[in-house]
Amino acid sequence: MPKLYKASNFKYTPFDNFVDGDLEYLNNNNITFVDKAKDADIIISQNLKYLKPHFWRALFGKKFLIWTIEPRFDTHFTSEVKELFGLIKCHVMNIYTRDVFVSNVTFFTGIFGEHLHTLPQDFKLKTKKTIALMSYYKGLNSEPLIKNGVNIDLIGLRSKICIEGYKLGVVDVFGKGWPDGISKEDSRDGVYFYRKKELMADYQFNLCFENTATHNYMTEKIWDSILTYCLPIYYGKHTNAYELFPENSFIDYSKFDSPEALFQFIDNMSDAEYIERINKCITVYNTLCDKREELIKNGRGKVLENIVAKANAIVAN
Repeated sequence: MPKLYKASNFKYTPFDNFVDGDLEYLNNNNITFVDKAKDADIIISQNLKYLKPHFWRALFGKKFLIWTIEPRFDTHFTSEVKELFGLIKCHVMNIYTRDVFVSNVTFFTGIFGEHLHTLPQDFKLKTKKTIALMSYYKGLNSEPLIKNGVNIDLIGLRSKICIEGYKLGVVDVFGKGWPDGISKEDSRDGVYFYRKKELMADYQFNLCFENTATHNYMTEKIWDSILTYCLPIYYGKHTNAYELFPENSFIDYSKFDSPEALFQFIDNMSDAEYIERINKCITVYNTLCDKREELIKNGRGKVLENIVAKANAIVAN
């Protein structure tokens, strides 16, 4: 019966019962949580920083696990890493090891509710201005994240697109931390989901890159865009987004050479092409609505199974 001690905050994760029933499942599968590190078999954290103060406990048989859904909390690409000159083994479960995000919709099945209506063929675009709802973080100075020789970080790239679009007057930016004058509002004020819907209602194109381009890592960003009838401007390269979406549905920035080329493409887009693209996106959404219960069972259920299997394997070794 593995006993786990949480060395860091696990808000919005199964370890904090973000979805009702997560902790019950773990407990029913003999995973328990303790209040003191000395009583644990495994010390867990969402990043290495909060594990390091406990490394001395390895002398007493304690094991260590990094588990996170955040792409920059942990950027290891392997399931085990060695620390302190190879003396300490840390097990890893993150978005890059593919045992946390087990599909493109793992943590966001709650988004799929009622079917959306497709746009009629007589629909007319009211604006070609793009909205971008995102924090700046380190923006243009975001550190590269190199995997197999390729930078899969998207924070720096999307920041560049936003700033260029702002200068051209074709992008409205909402979010924290941007250089003075760029952001129109800190869009995380209030109830964020509803505020996003209010803001996107005035636009028909939405720049909604993830933080990182990697397999299965697809968050609420693209779905929120579709729900508000904004055509997503997404980044498909190095991901498996096209396992869900057909070609020529969302606008895939990875197929453009520059922000200017993207904005020219949008400016030249006809009403007919917009309708075709957004309706393809809506069809994907509606198909997932029909599969919601199956997705919950095979998605989040698999995540919990992976946690149980990993905890048992760590304790057994």
